[in-house]
Amino acid sequence: MKLCMRPLLAILFVTPLLASCLGAAPPVPRDHFYRLVVSGPAETSRQALLPGVLTIEPLQAEGLLHERPLLYSQSGKSHEVQQHDYHYWTDAPTRMLQDQMVAYLRRSGIAESVVTPEMRIKADYRLAGKAKRLERLIGGGPPRVAVELELVLVRLADGAIVVADSYGIESAAADDSVQASIEALNRATARVFERFLAGAVRTAARERDRNGGNSDGSSKDYSWRLPTARK
Repeated sequence: MKLCMRPLLAILFVTPLLASCLGAAPPVPRDHFYRLVVSGPAETSRQALLPGVLTIEPLQAEGLLHERPLLYSQSGKSHEVQQHDYHYWTDAPTRMLQDQMVAYLRRSGIAESVVTPEMRIKADYRLAGKAKRLERLIGGGPPRVAVELELVLVRLADGAIVVADSYGIESAAADDSVQASIEALNRATARVFERFLAGAVRTAARERDRNGGNSDGSSKDYSWRLPTARK
């Protein structure tokens, strides 16, 4: 019995010593969740430049942009994208971009109504596109972010393309924190939306002038004031 007790007593004596040497395990970092929030346009129209209903499709994307972890790339390694641990969007980026585009274009007043396909409302125009970048750029210089969207606005009556373009912006962040990057991503996304809206306004206005009235050939008087898109 005494022989059996000796190993047990040794274990009881050594275990506290090992715990004091190794120290307590560090706490597990908590998860952080972020919203994409885009400010509204600086100016709004008094009347819709696009007559009828505009539907906004969910944006397409490849690979990691369908997932919620924040993305980043290292300076000098633009072809390698990585996911953050413990830092997530509140929803899939493509869904958030669709929601923010709906809100932005509703506030702009460019169309009589702006809806999503889930509402099952017959539309006159459709906006679709693809998200290509929504990421932090870290290392090798001041912290920045990158946003790139490809957007196509189509008139459904005849399938004519009103706008089809890619909009890419890199914007500086206040510091190298994730929170500063989120704020910069919000600002950069707003600038992408602004550039798209400015292009849609110019194209619709030219078509209206050619038709001697509205873009659908009617004679409604439209008034639109929009600042030149920022570089």
